[in-house]
Parts: sequence; C-alpha cells; structure tokens
Amino acid sequence: MQRVAQQRTSQWSRPLARIGPRQAETRAAQGADPVTASMLPMEIQIGDRFTDHDFEWEVVTYPVALHGGKSLRASIRRPGLRETERDMTWSAHVRVAIRRGPRVTE
Repeated sequence: MQRVAQQRTSQWSRPLARIGPRQAETRAAQGADPVTASMLPMEIQIGDRFTDHDFEWEVVTYPVALHGGKSLRASIRRPGLRETERDMTWSAHVRVAIRRGPRVTE
C-alpha cells in the first residue's frame, strides 16, 4: 500500500503534483457554464457575444491586428440594433469572456 503512495523521482522526471484547492475551484468553474469561454481576442469569430458595461454585444467583423499584433480591433453592435455599431479594441494578451451559440445559417 505504501509503495503506491510513494512517488518516484529521477533525474529526468518530476514528482506528480497534487491538485490544490485553487486548481479544483478552477476546474469546477470551467465545467459550470459550457457556453461561456475565456479566450484571446485573436480567437474571436463573427457572431460571438460578450457583455461590456451591462450590455450584450455581438461581434460583426473578424478581429484585425494593430500595432504589430499587440492589439486587435473588431466591429461590434448590440444584437438587433444596427445603429449601435462601433469598433472595439482589445489588447492581444487580455482574455475575453465569450458566449458562443449554435451557428445559424440564413
């Protein structure tokens, strides 16, 4: 029984780490809402939605790289309101919480 609990270490491998409480919370949070994903701005697609300042926004165009790829810009608008269209700029390293629904073909 004790042999199973012992972890082998050698020059080329590290011992297996135990899952701490913080990692367990992170894994639980990831499985809580499968529709929402945290991703980099370069992974955003047309039709993705996110919340900013208590409003829901929809991505209208693909992100375009600016400043040597350090920031990205895309056109967004509130769903159903064409007059609210504007450009949004994100830093390339900041993650954005995106909701993706099923793709609807028109």
